[in-house]
Amino acid sequence: MNIQEAVNGAINFERKGVSFYMELAAQTENRLGRRLFYTLAKEEVEHILIIDDIRRRLDRGEKADQELDLKTTIEEQMKEYFGAFNPEQMQEKSMSNLDGYEMAMEIENRGYEMYDRFLQEATEERAQEFFKKMKEEEKRHFEALQNVYYYLTNRDHWHSESESAVWNWMV
Repeated sequence: MNIQEAVNGAINFERKGVSFYMELAAQTENRLGRRLFYTLAKEEVEHILIIDDIRRRLDRGEKADQELDLKTTIEEQMKEYFGAFNPEQMQEKSMSNLDGYEMAMEIENRGYEMYDRFLQEATEERAQEFFKKMKEEEKRHFEALQNVYYYLTNRDHWHSESESAVWNWMV
C-alpha cells in the first residue's frame, strides 16, 4: 500500500467516525456521554481536515509533511464540561446507549490497528510519524470512551480506583 492509498483509507475511516459519533450523540441521553460523542465527532473532523491537506499535497506531488496538532485534547475539553456540573448530573440516565460505547471502543480499536498497519507499511519517515500520531489519537479516543463507560456503569468501583484512573479528576 502506498501513502496515497493509506491517506485515502484514513480519510474514509475518519468520515465514517464523524457520522457514527454524531448519531451516537443524538441517541444518548446522558450529558457526559452525549458530550463525549460530540467531542469525538469534532476531533474526527479535525483529523479529516489534516488528512485532506496531506492528500491534496500528495496530489500536487508535494511531500506529505503535515503535522497532527490538535489545539486541545479530548480530556481537556471533557474536564471543562464535567466541571460545570455536579457528579450526579453527569450520571443521570447513565444506562442509556451502553451498546454505543462498546461499539465506539471497538471502532477506535480498529482505527488503532489500521493506523498501525499503515505505519508498518509506510516507507517515508514523515508518513511513519503521521501514522504513529494517528495511532496515539485512536488510543486516546479509546481511553476516553473506556473511562466514561466505566464511570457510568460501575461508578462505585470507578471511585475506589480513581487515583489510578485515566481521568482521575472525575471524582
